[in-house]
Amino acid sequence: MIKTILVPIGHDKGASERLAYACSLAVQFDAHVKALHILTPAADMFKSVPVESYSAAAFDQYEKDLQGEADKYREKYEKQLNSAGVRYDWCQEQGDMLTFLNLHSRSADLTILTQKGDTLDDIMSIMHDFVIESGLPVIVIPSNGASAEHKNILVAWDGGQQCAKAVHDALPILQKADKVTVLTIAEDDKRIIPEADICVKLARHGVNAEALTVSDSVTVGDRILDTASSTDADLIVSGAWGHRRLREIIFGGVTKTLLSNQVYTIYLSH
Repeated sequence: MIKTILVPIGHDKGASERLAYACSLAVQFDAHVKALHILTPAADMFKSVPVESYSAAAFDQYEKDLQGEADKYREKYEKQLNSAGVRYDWCQEQGDMLTFLNLHSRSADLTILTQKGDTLDDIMSIMHDFVIESGLPVIVIPSNGASAEHKNILVAWDGGQQCAKAVHDALPILQKADKVTVLTIAEDDKRIIPEADICVKLARHGVNAEALTVSDSVTVGDRILDTASSTDADLIVSGAWGHRRLREIIFGGVTKTLLSNQVYTIYLSH
């Protein structure tokens, strides 16, 4: 079940959309929203400049300004949370964003993030590192927001560990859908994985699932998005592939395509 939904609150324009999506899910599942605001330490802000260039007073003023800004964010987003009528916690931390995001996600059932673009800076972003490092369910919505009423869902299925975990983790959402299409892409150089098996499992959990096999006439990521369009899907469930950037600079191709599509909401587990 989904009972705790983590939403990172930041300076980006997607925070309000993430919170709105999380509140809608919280209403559906009678869940609790955990809003997390992570502040950047002064030392990190000024790390590119010699410390001796700044006085203690300058650091103190930065901290006061930072807290003042944080108070404004809290007032703004608590108003949104109260208006939605959901139970929530407001959490504020100061330090490394990825560290605290990982830490708080471990006590949540689901984390809501915003899709980025497909530039190198976006590919190397904290969001992509988090998806891989946490190993926990993540929903990534387009930057302009999305509806959380998912009635027609596409599952990208290859029989692998990541896909199996994603389907298992997404069961509460899949059970509420009117239709679930389980997509297998037939690649010439790989053994075809029967999608009928996972459809049987889903049916036993009360999910209305049907199998669909298509060819790999285009890249796997594009084929998934094309099928989402042709089936009028409003959510794509997929495993996440990739490694930390020190091991593999470019994020796994399929996952990168899905995370930067800006049209479909993506449910990922790794």
